[in-house]
Amino acid sequence: MIRWLAVAAVLAVACGADAPPARRAPVAKSPPAAGAPVRQTAGAPTARPSAPKRAVALVTDPVALAALAEGGGAFARLMSDGDRATITRITRAEIAAAGKGDPDAGVGIAGNSHRLFDAGWLERGSYELVGLAFRIDRLPVTPATCGDVRLIYRLAYRARTAGVEVGSRLPMTVAIVLDGAPREPTDTDTLGCRAAAEAWRFDTAKTGRPLGEAILAGPLGAGRLAREHVRQVLTNTQVVRWPSGARPDLAGHAEYALRAFRIDGGKLVAALADHTPDVAKLRDRKQRDRLITWLQSPATLDAIDLGWAQLPVELTAQRSLSVSPRGFARRANRPFRQLVAPVKLAGLALVKRRAISSPEALLRRLDEHTCAGCHQAQTIAGFHLLGEDGPDVAPGNALATSISPPLVAERARREAQIEAVAAGKEPDLFRPAFERAGKTGQRGSRCGLGDPGFASWSCHKGLTCQATDAPLDDAAIGECLPPPDRREVGDPCELGPLEANANPRRDHGPRATPGPCLEGGCQTNRVGFPAGCVARPATDSRPMVRAA
Repeated sequence: MIRWLAVAAVLAVACGADAPPARRAPVAKSPPAAGAPVRQTAGAPTARPSAPKRAVALVTDPVALAALAEGGGAFARLMSDGDRATITRITRAEIAAAGKGDPDAGVGIAGNSHRLFDAGWLERGSYELVGLAFRIDRLPVTPATCGDVRLIYRLAYRARTAGVEVGSRLPMTVAIVLDGAPREPTDTDTLGCRAAAEAWRFDTAKTGRPLGEAILAGPLGAGRLAREHVRQVLTNTQVVRWPSGARPDLAGHAEYALRAFRIDGGKLVAALADHTPDVAKLRDRKQRDRLITWLQSPATLDAIDLGWAQLPVELTAQRSLSVSPRGFARRANRPFRQLVAPVKLAGLALVKRRAISSPEALLRRLDEHTCAGCHQAQTIAGFHLLGEDGPDVAPGNALATSISPPLVAERARREAQIEAVAAGKEPDLFRPAFERAGKTGQRGSRCGLGDPGFASWSCHKGLTCQATDAPLDDAAIGECLPPPDRREVGDPCELGPLEANANPRRDHGPRATPGPCLEGGCQTNRVGFPAGCVARPATDSRPMVRAA
C-alpha cells in the first residue's frame, strides 16, 4: 500500500487504493398492489410512513459542509485571530527546523531539491471545512462526554497568475476537536449516551444541504459550535518534500510536523502529542525503565490490547514527526520500537490477548497509535482525509479518492457503534489494526511473515505473504502478493529491505533489481513509486486482472 501514497491522486485505481463507499440512496417504498385494501381511520389524515434512519459518523459532502460552515462551523468562527497566530507561529518554527542547515532546502521548485512549505500561505491562505466526524469510538478516553466531534480543515489558496485566477489546497490540515454531548447515565442507559447517539441518526433522504442543516439543528445545535467547547486543536503539515530525483532509493521523502494545542486561560497554547513517547528523554536508562514498568502493568496491557492506551504525561513528547513513504519500514515512525527491543518484553503474558499476542505485535500496536503511526498507516500521502473536490476543480488537479482505507473501515465501524448505543446496547470498542483495515487478505494487504502475533494476518488463495521493504531487524509484516512472475498492474516490482535509522534522512532504500512481471514494465523507485509499481502503457486498454 505504501508505495502508492505519492501518486494516490492519479493512480488510485491502477494501484489499488480503496475508494470511499457510495452514499446510501433513500430507501424506496413499494406502492400497494393494485386493488389491495387501504386501511384508513375515518376523518383522520393518512399517516405518512416515517423515513428510515442511518447513523452518520463522517460527513465529507462539500454541499453539506458548506451549510455547516455557514451555520457556525467556519474556521474563523471557532478560532480567534490570536489562535490562528499561535498556529502560524509554531508551524513556521517547524518549517524553519526542517530547513535548518540544509543548503538544498528552500521554497519553490527553482533551485531547491528539498522543497519547504511556503509559510507565507499560513497568513494568506484560508482554512476550508473538508470533513466532520462524530468520534463515538473515543468513549474509553472521554469519561465525561459521549466521545467528541471533529471539524477538519484544509489550508487553501486563491491567487491570480498571469491574469488567470488559480487555486488549490495545500498539504496542511487542522482538526478542531469539540467536546461531545455530556454523559447522562440512567438505570437503563449506563453509558449515558443513548440520546447523544440517536441525535447522530438522520433520515436516509437527508443528503447535501438538508443534512448539514439537520446536524446544525440537532447534535451541533444549542450553542455546541462555539470556542468555549473547543477541547483540542491538531495540525498536520508537510513541512518539506524531497522528490524522487533527490532520493531515488526511497522514491522521495516527505516530513510532516504533527502538533497539538489546547486552550489555557483563554489562549491557545501548545500541548502534548497524543500517546507519543519523548524518545530523546526516554533514552535515559531510568526514564526508559519507567516506560517498561508502565508497559508491564496488566491494566496497561488491557488498554493497549483494546486500542486505547494513554501514555503517562511525564513520558509524552511535545511534538511528533512522521515521514513517508514506506510507513512503518521507516524507524522514525516507530518511536516505541526505537526505545524497546522485543526481547525486553519476552516475559509478558501475551499469548491469549486479541491484538498483542507477541512482543512484536505489542510494539507495533503501540507505534500504530502514536501520532506518527496513525498518520503513516495506509494514508494518502500522510493524511487520512483530504476533502472531496468540487465540480469546479480541473480533472488534472482532482483527487480520485479523498479518504484513506483505514478511515473507510473506521466510518463503517463507528456507524455500527452509533447504532448500538442508540439501541441501548454495549458497543464493541476494540480498535482493529489500521494497517490491516479494509479488504483483508487480498492483493496488497498487510500480512504476517511468521511472528505468532500476526498469525491471523493471512492471504487469500494464490497469494503469499512476501517481504517488501521492512528492515531486516523488523521483518514481521509483509504484503499479500502473487509470485514474482505473476505480478500485474499495481503490484510492487522493486523489493528489498530498507536500512532504517532513527534519523529518517539517513534511511537508505533497498539495493534491489526490478523483478519479472507478467505484463508491462516496472516503474521504479527512481521515478517515484516506492517498492516499484508494475505499469502498462496508457494506450493499453485491456482490463486489469486481480486475484480473488
